[in-house]
Amino acid sequence: MCGFASLIEPGRRFEAPLLQAMEQDLFHRGPDSGGIVSEPGFALVFRRLAILDPTPQSDQPMTDPSGCCTIVFNGEIYNYRALREALLQAGSNLVTDGDTEAILMAYLRWGEAMLERIEGMYAFTIVDRRRGVVLAARDPLGIKPLYCLRHGGVTAFASEMRPLHRLKPPVVDEQALAELLTFGWAAGRLSNYREIERIPGGSLVTVSLADGAVSERRFADPLATLASDGGASEEDAHHAVEASVRAHLVSDVGYALQLSGGIDSSLVAALAARAAGEKLHAYALTLDGHPQDESAYQRDVVARYGLEHIAVPITGEAYADALPRAVATMEGPTPHGGCVMLMLLCETIRQHHKVVLTGEGGDEMFGGYIRHAWWRRLSWHERMGKVLPASLLPARWPFAGIKRLASHDAAAYAGIHHDFRSVHRVFPGLVPAPGAREAASRLFTDFRDRLMAVDQTCYLESLLVRQDKMSMAASVEARVPFVHWPLLAIVNRLQRAQRMPGNETKPVLKRLADRYLPRDLVHRRKVGLVLPYNQWFADETLAGRYLNTLTDRDSRLAAYADKNALSDMVGEARAGALGGGGITRILVETELWLRQAEARPQGVVDY
Repeated sequence: MCGFASLIEPGRRFEAPLLQAMEQDLFHRGPDSGGIVSEPGFALVFRRLAILDPTPQSDQPMTDPSGCCTIVFNGEIYNYRALREALLQAGSNLVTDGDTEAILMAYLRWGEAMLERIEGMYAFTIVDRRRGVVLAARDPLGIKPLYCLRHGGVTAFASEMRPLHRLKPPVVDEQALAELLTFGWAAGRLSNYREIERIPGGSLVTVSLADGAVSERRFADPLATLASDGGASEEDAHHAVEASVRAHLVSDVGYALQLSGGIDSSLVAALAARAAGEKLHAYALTLDGHPQDESAYQRDVVARYGLEHIAVPITGEAYADALPRAVATMEGPTPHGGCVMLMLLCETIRQHHKVVLTGEGGDEMFGGYIRHAWWRRLSWHERMGKVLPASLLPARWPFAGIKRLASHDAAAYAGIHHDFRSVHRVFPGLVPAPGAREAASRLFTDFRDRLMAVDQTCYLESLLVRQDKMSMAASVEARVPFVHWPLLAIVNRLQRAQRMPGNETKPVLKRLADRYLPRDLVHRRKVGLVLPYNQWFADETLAGRYLNTLTDRDSRLAAYADKNALSDMVGEARAGALGGGGITRILVETELWLRQAEARPQGVVDY
């Protein structure tokens, strides 16, 4: 796991101070080593977190012996040993024991077709001097971030946006801002900033070193695997989960576990412990005294598998103190309130480990949210909303759901847990237009497929990017065994009635978990990391210290708001009245981000 920036502009020699500043921007992603390659027309900047073959011979940027190609690569290739064996059989000469050289030599051997052979999480750029091009690719499921800036004559790629702001001062994208306030995450190509876009997962971008021309193609599309109903059995899915966890254990520096007490992380812990043959460390957040604290379930797993348990308590003080730093790390408001505590958890993990396995993605693969259990109800609400006059319906059951989703794509909006309509009333100019969520939903007719399409692209990416950024802020590599292309290819071929029968969540995964975990853990109601936001934002000594930023004279969000409505909403937050605190958190984090976005990094190059 690492960080890089790649700059291309025909004929230009990029300035050393600029490249050195970018390297410092990325230092937290790779404190073990770094490097810069700069030639007329391009420059590569890299920082390394050494996991596989941590010796200097696998440092980057890495150039093949002929001098033809140079690569910078962020991520892990889990089938790199099989890839290396195939290369050796084909006559390639390998001198390292890592996966970076395997990608580089695979490209030299098979060209762009090597993308069909590699399995893992990755973003990379390869400079091919022979062809006169720079190639940039991102893994099919978008586990590793890849941003692109095109400005003036330069095209640049980076693991985070901070280095790109040195080429062009940041300007907030109001289209993204509208999605942030409604969904908590700007989906698709939206990056939060104008002229910077996220490259979609499974995409390959080619930039000419001769004239700067850019082309892009999709080499893998997760939604293509949803095209059929059936073809895989439940046992196939179970074997694929077990195989994916084993694949994610490859490491030359060991690994630890994130343990929430929920099914997904507990199952990963169980499978990893059985495969490891040694005692593993499990790090867990605890919310002492809170009704939804999951410590008891964490202890069950720890005892069953002989894990070393490291509990990290959650406090309102720690949350409030770290909130601005988490927003800066996310380069925008966080898509989930747990991001702050995840960042702090990873800071504890880093004291002893570089790699941690998480349970992220189990819900999106197997249908673990309440919307997946209620898919029939949501589909009915959507249909009724098209024929009934929503404005005349009473705001009570069974009409409340119809009013809420009227005129909206129910699959796109089903994952919103706060009252987005009240947000639209406060910010009438920031109502999002149909975007990536609706585009994914429109590709399918079955409502279950539509839910999965939105979740496996837009929502899952928000969780993956936050997992990457919160962990890498502490120089920790987070691995996600449930988010694995071979697993997805099987799970998405389960019959819909198997995966999402209605009125229950992820039955297929629960039947696997029954083999390894206590029944009361597997079959209890999903909790997730639910924090007492109402209490914390109502307390001025805790997160409530930030509420004044929303109504101050220099409030950035107030410029878009009905100020009286915004003041009323802040008053409700101070009284602890906003249900779940979700709206308050989103507004505060967005305001903090807007203020941070105005900061102009030193060394910016103006065009």
